[in-house]
Amino acid sequence: MRMSSPSVSSGSPSQRGGAPGSMQSSSQSSSLGSPLMDSSHGTSASTGSGAGRRTADRQSGVQAPDDDDEEEFHSPVGEVRSGKRKPKWLQDTLRDATSVAEPKRPVRESRPLERFCSYMAMVTNILDSEPSSYEEAANQQVWREAMQEEYSSIMKNDVWEVVPRPEGKSVVTSRWLYKVKHVVDGSIEKFKARFVARGFSQVEGVDYEETFAPVARYTSIRSIISIAAEMGWKIHQMDVKTAFLNGFIQEEVYIEQPQGFEVHGKESHVCRLKKTLYGLKQAPKAWYSRIDTYLQGMGFTKSEADPNLYFIVIGEEPLILVLYVDDLVITGAERLIEHCKRDLATEFEMKDIGLMHYFLGLEVWQEEGHFFLGQGKYILDILSRFHMEDCRPMSTPMITNWKKLHASDSELVDPTLYRQLIGFLMYLVNTRPDICFAVNTMS
Repeated sequence: MRMSSPSVSSGSPSQRGGAPGSMQSSSQSSSLGSPLMDSSHGTSASTGSGAGRRTADRQSGVQAPDDDDEEEFHSPVGEVRSGKRKPKWLQDTLRDATSVAEPKRPVRESRPLERFCSYMAMVTNILDSEPSSYEEAANQQVWREAMQEEYSSIMKNDVWEVVPRPEGKSVVTSRWLYKVKHVVDGSIEKFKARFVARGFSQVEGVDYEETFAPVARYTSIRSIISIAAEMGWKIHQMDVKTAFLNGFIQEEVYIEQPQGFEVHGKESHVCRLKKTLYGLKQAPKAWYSRIDTYLQGMGFTKSEADPNLYFIVIGEEPLILVLYVDDLVITGAERLIEHCKRDLATEFEMKDIGLMHYFLGLEVWQEEGHFFLGQGKYILDILSRFHMEDCRPMSTPMITNWKKLHASDSELVDPTLYRQLIGFLMYLVNTRPDICFAVNTMS
């Protein structure tokens, strides 16, 4: 292989110290080895090989040099030099090689990758920062503050009253849950603690009746985004803090006091709920009834196609609101959006997120005249959940000649895990219509 090198001259063959006819013989003998390689190992590779070299040269029709003559130098770049004087670059290389002392330790060392140290520290902190019990959380300041914030919100909403434990009444158990909230780029947004009821301990017909609450359809969300892009509107997003604490409860329900926040002198007492609490089976229905009544009281009209889509027209200016549990998407005239935000903040404890950027796993980039939608972070979460980060990509979402396998012809799989995978992919179809057929087939 011919490469550019400082040792290769651009002159004629005669100027390089060899006759034009010597190029053929030198190129044929290039397999004999390089003095540079021999010198780097400290031994001569030509020892005991002179006779074999002369025999090979005679067979190939090349005249071999005598052992007493100066040995030719074979350039590592494929060029051969004839002459008694080595090139300057080779002399410098050999001098540098012989000046280095023999290493006292192995050349190959195992060293930690410093560039990944900070990343691994962050990942370890994230993994370890979600306690599984109250005892673990109580030892960390960030989680103590998160629990205090949650308890203060419960007291502010007047969710319960502490009463003696009633006889003959079931008491719903409770626990603390801890979650690290991330933004779309993976950075930590907040440490969130939630005091929840263990709804599985409720008795149907005693502790709850109806539990159903509708949520916005994804087709409605996409339609609103399309309308906003066509009309040149901006889409704003708001979040209701502790939404379920605003729903009024109709049944008589008792729950344990939160661990670590028992009332002094009333440790054996329980809480009689006035409003719903996260984890209760009727909590979503109670919250939806509350927010639905309030929105219609503001003058909004509920869509017949989607019970979570509301609209209002004031002075020929429209305003559209989509409700998904505790997340609100608002678009329309900017003046009406600001008025709507102020009215909602007076009734509920709200968080104004501003322009919608990340909603239900949907990434939204708003630009003048068009929106860009994606689910990149959601896809990475799917790959991580099912251990497929290193999977090989394919140009098609499914094998072209795939045939449905009979149940007896394949290994059994975990049905719960398979259903979870299909559910994740069905949610991904919202921005990836190219996998619709494959997901439908696998479903």
